[in-house]
Amino acid sequence: MTDKTELKWYEKKQGITLRDKQKRLEKKEIRKERRKSSRSEHAEKKASDVPSKNGTVSFVPKSRIPKVSVAQDSGYLFDISSIDEKARAIIDDFDSVVSSIYPLTSKQRALLPADIRALKHDLTDEREERRVGYMNEKTALSAYLHYYLWWNIVRLSRLFANMPSSFFNLKDGSLALDIGSGPLTVPIALLLARPELRSKKITWYCMDISAQALLSGENILLATAARLDCEPWKVVRVKGPIGTEIKEKVDFVSCANVFNEIVQGEQMPPDYLAKKYALQILSYIEKKNDDSRVLIIEPGVPACGRFVSLLRSAFMKRSYRIASPCTHCGTCPMDGKRGGKWCNYAFSTEDAPETLRAFSRDIYIPKERAVLSFIACEKHYVAHGVQEEGRKETHEKPTEKLTFRVTSDAIRLPGHRTGYYACSSQGLLLVVTESSLKSGESLSVELQSPLSAIDEKSGAFLLEIA
Repeated sequence: MTDKTELKWYEKKQGITLRDKQKRLEKKEIRKERRKSSRSEHAEKKASDVPSKNGTVSFVPKSRIPKVSVAQDSGYLFDISSIDEKARAIIDDFDSVVSSIYPLTSKQRALLPADIRALKHDLTDEREERRVGYMNEKTALSAYLHYYLWWNIVRLSRLFANMPSSFFNLKDGSLALDIGSGPLTVPIALLLARPELRSKKITWYCMDISAQALLSGENILLATAARLDCEPWKVVRVKGPIGTEIKEKVDFVSCANVFNEIVQGEQMPPDYLAKKYALQILSYIEKKNDDSRVLIIEPGVPACGRFVSLLRSAFMKRSYRIASPCTHCGTCPMDGKRGGKWCNYAFSTEDAPETLRAFSRDIYIPKERAVLSFIACEKHYVAHGVQEEGRKETHEKPTEKLTFRVTSDAIRLPGHRTGYYACSSQGLLLVVTESSLKSGESLSVELQSPLSAIDEKSGAFLLEIA
């Protein structure tokens, strides 16, 4: 490989060395071999797949699965119709917002696909080698602003528009902090998603180690507010990592795509880190503030799902309740422990801006789905100031109401049935239904009998709905 490897002209321009490229190609070959091995193992398992106690699929007779005839829809996390038309038009044409402030020359436009792909490697398979402060690099920041920022606005605006309105009940004069703000992705998405906040006088402390990213984001926020015909929020740029001091205590703290970058270089166990960073986040909030809120959003991968679950537990032990996505405040049944399920939600990008989807296909980074893990916490005092965690006992009274949130795509089950994993106060559910459900959808049912049938593969309670 060493003899045949050569640098392309654009790689030389980006400062990529021959050694860097060789390492990247070697890693690519290793991943390719792993995928081949994984496909081979999957094919062998599928060929020998039979319903049995020790097999890879479960089969429980229908007579043993509690069935409910009515399921009440309690909300969907990614309903695009929740975003008002004015904001949706801006999101569909968001590249023009960025380009109105940071236009690209014809040469920069030609190099943009290569810059985006190089940044993609830094953000994914080569993240361990990524330099801290990569957003200070001009080409990386440009690629982020003209591509990744747009995708993040798409997914976060959908989420914010469908979260409980009470969670974003910020008042005039409220103070907010966005940690790891980059180009102010969270404030921009929130301005687009929640029209009731556009008239509020909110001050945002936006913290990041890249001063240039913060400046770029503030300018884009101003341009977005102008297109929405509203007054922009006040922005105080804070250069530094999490833990950097700010002048005032805040009411609202957000962190998006922060801990996947921080935790990967840490040597301490994740439960210790979750406690450490939860305390750092809470240090920005006045202890006596009974109306404070914290929002954590991470990529929907196993390691992030595990860390978000640990943060959930850390906040609950400090008098916070989970406003979303959880439908309960018991132990997390999808905590991402080895071999278990991790909490994440996905939606199809088929109704994302067509210009963005087409550009993604053209640069060979097609995005069929957007996936994330998150928790929205709000202050909630209970007896002794501690919110107890624990799996709820399963001897439910007849006609007990049970609310759950779907956490997976459709799963083919033995007997020509379809199921979906879901999270509930009872624990992990495998919901069997002929209806089409969506990841992130919340449903409420009336239980006529206690849940008792268990899926042998996952340990989930089985529930059938019409």
